[in-house]
Amino acid sequence: MSWKEAKRLGAASQDSAVTFLLLLPLALIHLSGWRLAKSGAFSLVESTLRWFGSPAYWALGAILALLLFWAIGRIKEQAIAWRGGSALVFLEGVLWGAALGPVLHSIMEYIPASGLAWSPHLSEGMTLHGALALAAGAGLYEELLFRAFLLGGLFILFKTSFYAIGWREAGPTIALFLSFVASSALFALAHAWGDPSAMATSSLIYRFLAGILLGAIFATRGIAVAAWAHASYDAILIL
Repeated sequence: MSWKEAKRLGAASQDSAVTFLLLLPLALIHLSGWRLAKSGAFSLVESTLRWFGSPAYWALGAILALLLFWAIGRIKEQAIAWRGGSALVFLEGVLWGAALGPVLHSIMEYIPASGLAWSPHLSEGMTLHGALALAAGAGLYEELLFRAFLLGGLFILFKTSFYAIGWREAGPTIALFLSFVASSALFALAHAWGDPSAMATSSLIYRFLAGILLGAIFATRGIAVAAWAHASYDAILIL
């Protein structure tokens, strides 16, 4: 592979249209099987769909269809190497997902309150489809909420605030540090919704560290890689 082609694939892997095409399968897997997951995990998307009923499903389908047409149009117009770019992102995400567990366990060995986030097995009555739907939903929605929206939003908020008081040089670095800490802490605490055991010290530390690592993947490799890494990690634990 030439250097020019490698750059073309790298650019394609970070393109917004390719990012959408990579996030769409996670959404479809989750929406097709979340009822089979038999999990107490809270999902804003699921609750919203139940609240509004069938019109919400039609509206969501229409939005996804419009975004799909937009992505296809952008890919054709700009001749984006979407196949190679998508393959690179998917492979990188799965590899990060496989590495997250061993890395987290290695870190936890040096922390007195060590332990696992949750037991790696299928819940009673959960089908394979339901397990994959649960992992896909966690990877997609949690990365969009805690990394894209929260981490990214907090960084902009903190940086703007520091700039306003004249911290031009140190402001971005401090803003990034605070954004990582705050978003990862909220990520760990959010798992206690409907699951009091998640408030155990070991679980909070484990998920806080997971938030830091996923935040680093998001900040350096993008939302699609982070979402697939998260989904792959959860799928490995559940299955």
